[in-house]
Amino acid sequence: MNDQAGGPVPLLVAEGITKSYGANVALAPTDFSVGPGEAVAVLGENGAGKSTLAKILTGATRPDCGTVSVAGREIAPGSPRDSLLRGIALIPQELAYVPQLTVAENVMLNRLPGRHGLTSRRAVVAAAAALMERLGLWVDPSTPMARLGVSDQQIVEIVKALGRESRLLILDEPTAALTEDEAAQLYRLLGEQRAQGIGIVVVSHHLDQVRRFVDRIDVFRDGARVFSGPPSAAGPAELIAHMLGPGVEDAGPARRTGSPGPSILDVTGWSTPGRSGLRDVSINVRQGEVVGVYGLRGSGVVALAEGLGGRRRDVHGTVTISGRSRPAMASPRAAIRAGISYVPADRKRDGLVLSQPIRTAAAMLVLGRISRWGLLSASAERAVAGASAGRFRLRHSSLDQPVGQLSGGNQQKVLLTSRLATDPRVLVAHEPTRGVDVGARREIHDALRALSDAGTAVLVVTSDVEEVVDVSDRVLVIRDGRIVGELIGEHITQDNAVRHAAA
Repeated sequence: MNDQAGGPVPLLVAEGITKSYGANVALAPTDFSVGPGEAVAVLGENGAGKSTLAKILTGATRPDCGTVSVAGREIAPGSPRDSLLRGIALIPQELAYVPQLTVAENVMLNRLPGRHGLTSRRAVVAAAAALMERLGLWVDPSTPMARLGVSDQQIVEIVKALGRESRLLILDEPTAALTEDEAAQLYRLLGEQRAQGIGIVVVSHHLDQVRRFVDRIDVFRDGARVFSGPPSAAGPAELIAHMLGPGVEDAGPARRTGSPGPSILDVTGWSTPGRSGLRDVSINVRQGEVVGVYGLRGSGVVALAEGLGGRRRDVHGTVTISGRSRPAMASPRAAIRAGISYVPADRKRDGLVLSQPIRTAAAMLVLGRISRWGLLSASAERAVAGASAGRFRLRHSSLDQPVGQLSGGNQQKVLLTSRLATDPRVLVAHEPTRGVDVGARREIHDALRALSDAGTAVLVVTSDVEEVVDVSDRVLVIRDGRIVGELIGEHITQDNAVRHAAA
């Protein structure tokens, strides 16, 4: 289809769209377009307006003003069904799936194979398996979704969206739960979609990944677009400056040069069964350092993190905290009593109750300390929650606001506050900045360093190589359940970490 000037009609054109919630301007008047085979990255902090833009484009939110057109035809405002029928597919960061159904049933939902309204489990599994083989992304199609980890759930959602005959894909943090290899594979697949004329919009905080893939980068701040151009027009430091605004500089990784203190955490001879288990792993964290543990999916990093959090009963080995040795913890309660606070990778499934107000969620793990005769003290809850303001820029209307109304980055800050409320000797942070923006990521890393400086043993377990390089004073790499490398000082680089993990 061509426009009147003889050129191709853009896949999507948004003109003058804006959205406000009361006095808060979520999105200032904005024009936005995507052409056939074009890839656009949308960057910005939480609350910058990028999620509002994505919701308007997909019909999930009705704009106050402006129009959205697909292939020259205006779509009904605020109509997800109309957007889907016009070929716009959204892969949200907060996954939407049916946990009781299998992988295959989720992938083929609303388009089950069959004839005359009849289908079979075998046909559904075969159709889903054929789709995943074509895309090069594989999860056992017969497995119930509820049994999958967050990374596999993310892969299933991506497969489901790519399986539709979509003309435009909008992906919100698509690689947040993926390893570097899986992320690279995803972008290869998206590149194949681009070659077929499909438009791609990626909302992401992974600057290096999107700069290698997209044709254009749009940066939003405080509801307005503040930069638009090709990746060659701005490097990572300039993009971060656009996101954070004037007067805020990105300090980059801060390595401590002094000698660390005595060992606070010692893990000795840990082993767990299974292909993704541990094989005689021993690590230690000393006072005044942040230790990062990096590994690809299936390497054993999840078993290590969950074992320290008391979430696995199949760990063999010992743990020593401040000189006191004991067997591996058999429950989360035992871990807390031992002085370990565990930040889970999936905050919605394992860390927060989204219907709770901020004050209650922040004090969840210390209710016994702030209650008397079984009665909670609201003022004590507020005091605990107020610690968020001391460590993070928590964007909220009040401490009575439900956690579910916060952005992903601010939910993560509440989760961290709840874990720090226990005054742990050891903090185990599992994927601590998954899906948060650059500003929140830096705040969380700064808070982890400050906690380490104050004497807490900080262990960051992550599959994000950029994160482990940014935050760690020392990096341990796990592959096939074993420690295969230790990086210190100038040797802490993404290249070295990935080479050890994938060798």
